[in-house]
Amino acid sequence: MMASTAGAPCVLFPGQGSQARGMGTGLFDRFPGTTSLANDVLGYDLPRLCLQDPEGRLDDTRFTQPALYVVNALSYRVSLERGEPEAEYLLGHSLGEYNALHAAGVFDFETGLKLVIKRGELMARASDGAMLAVVGMSESELRAFLAEESLARLDIANLNTGTQTVLSGARDEIEQAHRLLGERSVRAVPLKVSAAFHSRFMAPARDEFHAFLKGFRFSPPRATVIANLTARPYDAEVPGTLSEQIAAPVRWVESVRYLLERTSVEHCREVGDGSVLTRMVQQIAAEAGSRAAGRPSTTVAPRKRTEPHSEPDTEPRTEPHTPGARPRLFCVAYAGGDERAYAPLTEHCRDIELVALERPGRGRRAGEPLLREPAAIVDDLFAQLRGRLDAPDTPDAPYAPYAPYAPYAPYALYGHSLGARLAFLLCRRLRAEGLPPPVHLFVSGESGPAIPSRERDTWRLPDEAFRDHLKQLGGIPAELWEYGDLMAFYERVLRADFTALGAYEHVAEPPLDIPVTAMAGEDEWFSRADIDAWQRETTRPLTVHWFPGDHFFIRTQWPALARIVTSGLAAA
Repeated sequence: MMASTAGAPCVLFPGQGSQARGMGTGLFDRFPGTTSLANDVLGYDLPRLCLQDPEGRLDDTRFTQPALYVVNALSYRVSLERGEPEAEYLLGHSLGEYNALHAAGVFDFETGLKLVIKRGELMARASDGAMLAVVGMSESELRAFLAEESLARLDIANLNTGTQTVLSGARDEIEQAHRLLGERSVRAVPLKVSAAFHSRFMAPARDEFHAFLKGFRFSPPRATVIANLTARPYDAEVPGTLSEQIAAPVRWVESVRYLLERTSVEHCREVGDGSVLTRMVQQIAAEAGSRAAGRPSTTVAPRKRTEPHSEPDTEPRTEPHTPGARPRLFCVAYAGGDERAYAPLTEHCRDIELVALERPGRGRRAGEPLLREPAAIVDDLFAQLRGRLDAPDTPDAPYAPYAPYAPYAPYALYGHSLGARLAFLLCRRLRAEGLPPPVHLFVSGESGPAIPSRERDTWRLPDEAFRDHLKQLGGIPAELWEYGDLMAFYERVLRADFTALGAYEHVAEPPLDIPVTAMAGEDEWFSRADIDAWQRETTRPLTVHWFPGDHFFIRTQWPALARIVTSGLAAA
């Protein structure tokens, strides 16, 4: 049994697959010097790539790896500036290992960037390989399967948890393995890659990278960095370890077990907006507990022979949602609101996980610049949401470290007032990116987005008139007006949000294929037609609820809102 009683801080750095358009929002402006240096080394505009990706290159390995390295590095710097402890243990998944080494002082930021640029170029040069995430089989069972089926050209690339493993190798054998595993009722997900990473097919890249690394000097680490290659702390042979890592499996399970013998799950934090690595650490810890208690941690799928498919299934399997996973409700705050805006709803949604999508300039992100353009806000919300479309509450959710798609828990979006329009735009963005849609969109306190907002010119009001209008709207506690400094901060946030509302321009697009429930207060200024306008945005029948109260009727209706949300998710 692991002795996870120590409290040494550990930082986890994600790798390829965690990239998303909009990543790095707020970071590049916060660190202009480092961003300028990165642009000079790369020879292109990194913020434009990360925030807008107009040429669609962010999922290209040559661009993905340096972009993630920079964003990871800046995110870690932000965490230190916020007072989070410097790591004593550092662990990165594949590419993330370079951030771990940089954080430990093995090389400076610029050197690390040059290394990952070369690494990405070499790995992208290989072609005709493929990768397959396999869920529900242990390593030994999977090796036995490979031997039994004579799949000699397949290597194990990632050992992510006790029941999540990634195969890598020749495309034809990956397709064959996919079909044969399906016949055994074993879940397998092809990854969207063009090469067989972490396999024997990376040998040419490994050898060329080793020669490249000889031109650099490396310092001893200031903290313990656990290597993917050995699942043990780095020694002096940095070039050999880094070059071998390209062609060798990522021994994540062993690395985490080594880590948890020296610290605890509670003292691990993941860099960036995602939490996939954290959940893998939690699952590995749970598997260790099951073994210690004598309970089985895996279920072996029986061999099941059927007629072979006429063609190999090479498309990723995107299920509606992961069976048995706890549903989530992602909440987008109204103007001036922060992550606490919907906290009372949590008390009445015991079977639903509420996740607040926090906008910059408020709450825990108070130090970041405010956003005033709807597109920029949606980019930020999308970056937060994309990394959370997995299924943390189920033991069989695969981690696809090189692909932007993964099975996910059923989820819905909810927004009030300005948050309703932003949640709607977020649904469109998810559709445009080809990501799993929410099973329901809940909106309140806002007309259909095709109807111009009645608050679209509020941001233009002079200070005194702006404050008077806020008092008429309600929603601001009376005692807050008595504290000038606090109100000045809050007013700045509100002005930014109302500016975004004024900048909103509705663009006609095909309706969403998502159920929509719209809610409004009977004393609000909306007409029935304003609320019914939400029907234009969905192919499903619109559900409408009216409640007693004004624009902030929600504050007296949390139990009723919880019942509506729970019912909507249950019907999905």
